Order: sequence, then C-alpha cells, then structure tokens
Amino acid sequence: MPAVSAQEVIEQKLTFGPETLEELKNDPNFIAAYGNIPTFESLEEREKWLDTLDKIYTEVNDNFEKEMSKYFYPNGPVIAYGYTIDGVLKVAIEKGQKIDAAKENELYDLFSNYGQNIAVKDVPLIIVYEDLPTPTSRTSSWRPIIGGIKICTEKPDGIKQSTLGFSAQTSSGTKGYVVAGHTAPSIGDQIWQPTAGPSANKVGTVSKVGGHYADASWVPYSNVAAKIYDTDTDVLKDVKSHENAAIGDTVYKSGITTGRSYGSVTEIRTSYDNPLGTLYRQYVAGYNCDGGDSGAPVYVYVSGGVKIVGIHWGGVGTYNSGYSTSIFSPVSGVQSDLGVTPLTA
Repeated sequence: MPAVSAQEVIEQKLTFGPETLEELKNDPNFIAAYGNIPTFESLEEREKWLDTLDKIYTEVNDNFEKEMSKYFYPNGPVIAYGYTIDGVLKVAIEKGQKIDAAKENELYDLFSNYGQNIAVKDVPLIIVYEDLPTPTSRTSSWRPIIGGIKICTEKPDGIKQSTLGFSAQTSSGTKGYVVAGHTAPSIGDQIWQPTAGPSANKVGTVSKVGGHYADASWVPYSNVAAKIYDTDTDVLKDVKSHENAAIGDTVYKSGITTGRSYGSVTEIRTSYDNPLGTLYRQYVAGYNCDGGDSGAPVYVYVSGGVKIVGIHWGGVGTYNSGYSTSIFSPVSGVQSDLGVTPLTA
C-alpha cells in the first residue's frame, strides 16, 4: 500500500463546506449558530478560509479588553473562543451558565463586525457549552535533564507531580528548561527530579512565569540536553527544530501519566486557565491526557528526531478516565512569554 503524504492527510481532514454548519447543530452541547460557510472547490481555498478566520480571531484578541473581556470568564460566561477545523468561529459557554438570545447576538455582532472589515459578510459562528479546561497535573532520575520526564513541585497542599516540557536557552545562552506554568506559578518555586526531598534531586528554581500566550514557567539549569523521552521504555528523540503546528496537523504528547498519545489539531482559541487567567492563541488537539501530564512536550516527528510545537497544559471536555481532547500552548507563546527558545541537537 503506498504511503499517504502529509498533504493528503490534511486534505482528508479539511472537508468543511456549507453543510457543515447544519451538522454541528447535532452536538448535544450546541446553543446557537450564525452565518454561513462558503462553498469551496479545493484544499487551497479551505486553507485560505482558515487564514481568514484567523484574521477575525486575531482582531478580537487585539481588542479583548475593550470588547470581549466583559463576556469572558470570570466577568461573564464565555470560557473560550477561536476557530476550528470545521471552518467556523466558535464561542464556548461554561456549562451551568445561562446565556440569553440578546447576549448571543452581541457576541455574534462582535465577530461579524471584524469579518465585514475584511469583506466577509456572513461570518459562520457557533456557540456551544463546555466545561472549563482542567489543568492536568517516566520516573527515573535523568541527568542531563530532558523533556517528558517526571518532576515534582511543592504546593500548599503537598508535593505535586507533573511532566517536564523541554530544554531551552535564552538569547544570551543561559540554559534551562520549561515546565507548565500552573504547576510552578511563582518565581522561586523549587523543582525536583524525579522525587522531592533529597538535595541531589533539586534541579533549579523558577525565575520567570508566562501567562499571556503560554501556560509555562522557566527554570535556569545548566545540565540539560536537547532530547525528549518519546515512549517506553527509554526511547529518546533528539529535538531538531521548533515551529508552531497548523490546524489539521497530527501532534504527539509525551507525559508521565498517559505516555505518548497523538491527535489532530482542531482549534485555535483564547481560553481561561486557572490560575494564570486568559491565555491567547492556545491549540486544541485530539490526543489523550490525564493528571500529571501537564508540561509534557508536544511535538511532531521529523528526520532525525522531533520538532517541538508546544507544551501541554490541560484537558478539554468531560473527564472519563482521562480526557480525549487536550489543550497546549504553542512554542511561539513560550518564546513570547519567557524569552527562551527550545534547545536543538
């Protein structure tokens, strides 16, 4: 059987058209739908349409404080908004909250006005119910430090386990690594690997915390390597490059609880993240996760190793022995918030 190219895989996933909006109304969490999805003749046209939705989404982000913030959690019922692999803009309302038709129309008008600014007259948007994303909180001693291994942080309610993201460095050459921000949200937080207690297990303290474009914290530490723990047992991969993923890409996550899992990127959104607050341009993907996976590297395979695309921080939707949909911060968000770049081999 001939191999399927990456382009063919994306083409199979980008199939949206005028009928898609009606299909989305069958979701049990559906609230409302507006606008229409155009007819497309090619993959290129669909990709350009996603670029158009990204422009509208970006305008809403750029004017967040002026317009969207009054609707956004905790001020209002909106917990996320963005655009999806289905070719629509999407607004998520926290389950249990009520939203009336007037507020629904206000939200649509907000997106529609920016669409009209770029000659999109009938912007497609769906409003759905969702649960708040749940941050999800390899066990040998690893020196040098690599991505995908167990780390511990001390919290007021005890020691918590999570996953180390990836090794990185500053523009001046200071080396260290990136962890999930919600697991180590304060400057000075101590990190241990693999367990807390012995002084030999101390592997640095947090010196910078994100919270705008990434759920991520930075830990300077000299003994690091440009590798990740890919899968059991002790299968390591060199980090060769870094770049954001695109909608439709298949990405992989390697965490201490659910190991390696993978799925397609389905959505780019602004989302509420406890305790960091509003995070912009977060990526939703269909890979499994559970508590302890927070901080896991998210990556794709390339020749000779992997390309880092982000850092995992939570599960989306209903918990059922884990989550089947996850959310991660893109590598560009880590770079923007922390001023560090993944270390490459």
